[in-house]
Amino acid sequence: MMQSSMQRLVRLVQQTSSALPRSVTCKRSMNTEPTRDSHERRVWQTQGTVPPLSALNTDGIGLLRRRLANALVRETPRHMRFRWRDNMAEAAVLVILCTVNGRVSVMFEERNNRLNSHGGEVCFAGGKADESDGSLEHTALRETFEEIGLPEESITLVGRLPPAPNKSGSLRVHAFVGVVEQPLDVGALCVNRDEVHRVFTLPLSHFYDPSKRKLTAFRDGNVLIPQYTTDKRGLHVWGLTAFLLHEFLSRIGSLQNDTAPPSL
Repeated sequence: MMQSSMQRLVRLVQQTSSALPRSVTCKRSMNTEPTRDSHERRVWQTQGTVPPLSALNTDGIGLLRRRLANALVRETPRHMRFRWRDNMAEAAVLVILCTVNGRVSVMFEERNNRLNSHGGEVCFAGGKADESDGSLEHTALRETFEEIGLPEESITLVGRLPPAPNKSGSLRVHAFVGVVEQPLDVGALCVNRDEVHRVFTLPLSHFYDPSKRKLTAFRDGNVLIPQYTTDKRGLHVWGLTAFLLHEFLSRIGSLQNDTAPPSL
């Protein structure tokens, strides 16, 4: 008798479950998927919420050196693991920090809009390596001088980022970080107008203001990165420049990078 009652109960449960509307059975799985809001929170958490330095003094430069160096020896994050083509050309860019009107700022170029490649876009100073360059660091410094007239001796290199490919996959782009320790008058720079429409800076704090940024898909859409506004309406920091900028901000903003990872 008891076994017969149990069998009837099992059949009743099965019939009830099969009668549930499809929308009810699917709703639970949909709610367990990560939302764009949660992804956005993770992106901003990696970048931090406030600038990690307020001056390019000994302490500020020491922080940059320490956190960039320690980040490099950690395991390469998944979004920085690229498949490299054979015989790729090498290029180098310079992420320049400077003091403008008493505020730590990041320097950018707005490219001449008559250029065939990336005309009118925002970028860091830099370009392809020449055979005569003794190193990729020299490539970044040489290109910076040729484009905006900032001499090598006025720049202190403090670190670098892992390389990343350009959109076509023809270039391996190495990003170095440099500091101009003395206050800078951007208007006094000797800009190469054939390549650069203008040089401008944005305070480091600009990139931590939620109203100045939004998430956008990077290339194949598997990675979301920030797109930042600039001082000019309709002009944004996006693409590879935004990818490298966000990586830089994330590394210098991480307290974890104050110490080196334990040796394996």
